[in-house]
Amino acid sequence: MKTALGTVAFISLGCPKNLIDSESMLGQIAAQGFVVTPDYEHADVVVINTCGFLDASRMESLEHINRMVELKQRGDVKRVVVAGCMVGNYRPMLDQQAPGADALVSVNDRMRLADVLKELSSSGELARRVAISDPDARGTVYDDRARLRMTPRHYAYLRISEGCDHKCAFCTIPSIRGRFRSKPRAQIIEEAAELAQDGARELIIVAQDSTYYGLDSEGRKSLHELLAELAKVKGIDWIRLMYAYPTQVTDELIELLADEPKLLGYIDMPLQHISSPVLARMRRGSTRDTSLRLIEKLRTRVPGLTLRSTFIVGFPGETDEQFDELLDFIRQGHIDRAGAFPFSDEDKAASFVLDGKLPQDVIAARHAAFMEVAREDLFKRNAALVGKTIDVLTEGESQDPKYPTEARSRADAPEIDCTVRLKQRVAPGEILQVRVSRSLGYDLLADRA
Repeated sequence: MKTALGTVAFISLGCPKNLIDSESMLGQIAAQGFVVTPDYEHADVVVINTCGFLDASRMESLEHINRMVELKQRGDVKRVVVAGCMVGNYRPMLDQQAPGADALVSVNDRMRLADVLKELSSSGELARRVAISDPDARGTVYDDRARLRMTPRHYAYLRISEGCDHKCAFCTIPSIRGRFRSKPRAQIIEEAAELAQDGARELIIVAQDSTYYGLDSEGRKSLHELLAELAKVKGIDWIRLMYAYPTQVTDELIELLADEPKLLGYIDMPLQHISSPVLARMRRGSTRDTSLRLIEKLRTRVPGLTLRSTFIVGFPGETDEQFDELLDFIRQGHIDRAGAFPFSDEDKAASFVLDGKLPQDVIAARHAAFMEVAREDLFKRNAALVGKTIDVLTEGESQDPKYPTEARSRADAPEIDCTVRLKQRVAPGEILQVRVSRSLGYDLLADRA
């Protein structure tokens, strides 16, 4: 299918917030008359929405950009546009290592993508670079309605805020996305209703810090009130909470997690470490004791809680004893779903000037050790589910002919957690009870109950 404006393909990299950016841009350009195509090898324009958070993600972004530029040089693609987080903070890197891109669109200018594509379409120049300046994003709240979704119909990510006010030493997000801004509550509810009408049964709440919601716009933390309103949206059955900052979790939020049936009793709360001295160097505002007290409170008040958390290993100054303290914390079973990142020495982060940097081989060894302990703990948890009945949301076809349906339990977020394979063939988007028959370690086998 062709139009005067041409076809556009998208490559979306990075986190769910980036995915929402991509979906919003897709909706915007489709409304303007561009034809969206999954066939990037023959598209008029390919847009790569980059991730610039870590060095590894930047290298992945550059790899995709240069592959698309090669297609352009062969005549298979007319233009390549680079968007997203790399554009604001890493333009010199893009200019040097990806000079063949035709246009750059920063993450804070993403709503101007259609204008950029129209300009490229009418210019007749195949190698013109359109310089887009970053606005002051502190007062900007973007509208994510009318998205063209890239997720399956039965679940959707719902962003409730932009930016971040925290000063974590390892993080560059505030310099990329600006200060924290809550999205208006009415706008969020309208977006949720739109997603439900489009078939979403599960909403996955995302932000840089979801628990900070309302503090800037209402003068108080009001996430619990927002979630209670979202639970009333017709068609939504599951609500999953991600990106909770441990120092911002309120008693009201905990009570809602315990009492609201549509809230899954699942909370993603990145602790980053458990050693108090490491947390202090990270500027997290938490300690071992405050973290343990919060976990105890959550466990006590929310029966069947699933706690997901991520950690950083090899942070500057982390001693052997502090790393062992973290491993012991995981072995003690405090976290249901644990992941870790090896420390990345980012030149735009405050941690770049810290002393006590560890050799890369030590960081890699600690990351491997952490993941092994986390794996053993997860496998024990999944083994304990054999014979039990659990709720699942079906995802689609699996690769196992004996268990043809893939699903997720209430304890599992898409892409990052475990899956359940069903012996029966069930259409995507169904919520049902199944009996677990076997654990494969990361994944479970089950029969319809």
